Amino acid sequence: KESERGVPLEYFTWERIVIDECHESLVTSSKQESKAEDFKQRARRGAREFLGVSNTDASTRPLLATTAIWGLTGTPLLETEARVTELANLMGGTYLTGSAHHWRKEERESGRDLFLNQQEAFKSREYRRAAQASCHTYVREACQRNRGEKLEVNLERKQKIINMTTSEGESFLSEISSLHLDNFTLKPDQLGEKVSNALTVTASSKARHAALSEILDDIHNEEPNTKIIIFANAFYTGYKSALSSLQSSKHNFCHISDHDSIKEQNEIISWFRHVDATEEDRRRPRILLLSFEQAAGHNLQEACHHVIMYDPMYSGVDAVADASVEEQALGRVMRQGQKYDVTVTRIIVRGPNGERCLDDYIVDRNLDEDILRAATSNFH
Repeated sequence: KESERGVPLEYFTWERIVIDECHESLVTSSKQESKAEDFKQRARRGAREFLGVSNTDASTRPLLATTAIWGLTGTPLLETEARVTELANLMGGTYLTGSAHHWRKEERESGRDLFLNQQEAFKSREYRRAAQASCHTYVREACQRNRGEKLEVNLERKQKIINMTTSEGESFLSEISSLHLDNFTLKPDQLGEKVSNALTVTASSKARHAALSEILDDIHNEEPNTKIIIFANAFYTGYKSALSSLQSSKHNFCHISDHDSIKEQNEIISWFRHVDATEEDRRRPRILLLSFEQAAGHNLQEACHHVIMYDPMYSGVDAVADASVEEQALGRVMRQGQKYDVTVTRIIVRGPNGERCLDDYIVDRNLDEDILRAATSNFH
C-alpha cells in the first residue's frame, strides 16, 4: 500500500553498501536468461537499475556510498569477461580495458543495431580462456577480501554409465541420418543444429530413468534419511525427463513449479536448507529436483551432501559457461558450512552396445581442468 511505503533509499548517502548475492545483478548470457516476465528476471533487472550497474560514474548512481561498496557471493560468477567487467564497475567504477565495448554491446542487445551485431567476430576458445584467466586474476587481486578458507571436506565424483535401448539407438541414428552419420561415437560439434534432436533422445532415455531410480535406492539404503538434490538440464528435455521418471517411481520428491508462488518456492527450498528438527520435518520429501537454471542462490550445505546430475549441462559451444553452471549447482552443497564429504553422481548414457556417445564428450569437456579453472576462481 502507498501508506506503508517508507522513504526511498536513494534519498540518503550511505557510509557502506553491502550487496548480498551480488552475482545476481550481473549480466547473464542469453542461454541462461529466464523469460522477461519471470519474477526472478524482473527482479534482476530492477536490481541492476537500482544499483546503477551500468553507470560508469559511481557518483551518478541511485545508491551512493561514502566509504565502500561490498559484494557478497559464494557463487562462481566469472564465466565471461562481460560479468567481471560489470563486477569491477559495480565495486567502485573501476575501468577495465575493453569496458566501453562491453557497454556498447549491452546497448545492442535491444536489437536496435542489427548491422553491428552481425559484425561481431566469433572469439576462439583460446581467446576466451585467456580473457577469463585475466578476469580471475583481476578479481582475486583487486576485489576479493575475506575469502573463505579451503573446505575441509572431500568431493567424490561418481558416474553411473548405462546403455540406451535398441529402439532409442534407432531414434538417435534417425535424427542424425541427414548428416550421413551412422554411428554413436560423435561429438556435439559434429552435429551442428541436429545436436538438439540427438540430445533430446539421450536425455529422455528410459535407461536414464532406471539409473536415477537405482542411484536413489542405493543412497537411501545406506543413508535412509539423507536429503538428495537432483539437477537436470532444461534445454533438451532433461528436466522433463527427470520429472517424469520421479513421478512414475515410488520415491517421494518435490520440485519447483512455475505455478508455485514465490512463498511456496521458498518454503520448498527451506525444507532442504536445514536438518530436520521435528516429526513434521522428517515426514517431508527427501528428494528435490531442480533445473540448472534454478541452482543459483541456495545454501543447502547444512542438510544435503548428495548431488545427482541427471544429464550434463550443454547449451552450445561455450564450454566455460556450461562448466560454470554445473559448478554453481554443485556449489549449493559444496560450500562453507558443509560438515560431510560431498558425493556427486552423474548419469551417462551410451549407445546400445556401450559406444561412447554425446554424454561422454560433454562430461569430459565440462570436467576438463583448464575449463574448470576458467569457469570459477574457486577451482584448485
